[in-house]
Amino acid sequence: MPDIPAPVWIFSTLASVLFAWAGQQPNAPWFCRWPYTLWDFIAHSWRRPTPVPPRPDYARIDRLERELGLVEERPIRPGRTVCLTKNCAGDTEEIRTWSGQLITRVHHCQASSPD
Repeated sequence: MPDIPAPVWIFSTLASVLFAWAGQQPNAPWFCRWPYTLWDFIAHSWRRPTPVPPRPDYARIDRLERELGLVEERPIRPGRTVCLTKNCAGDTEEIRTWSGQLITRVHHCQASSPD
């Protein structure tokens, strides 16, 4: 194998360093950018982590299943409403889906007159 003369070795090393430095600049000409792009692909692209897929929105899925009536829903508490106002005379309104599935209860509190 022939020996490489020192001036050629020094010139090629300096040119490589110059191309690597100039290739990092976004507006560098193509002849300066291609070695850096190639090196970046060889050295770094295989180590980049794969993006994590987005997690499903479980609350939205649950709400849609309830609205479509796909889930048999058993109430945790009985159907009565507890109001902390003494002698409350307010009404409780039930909000249901088209299929009759109970979504929520809304209580409108009204204090009764002290007659």
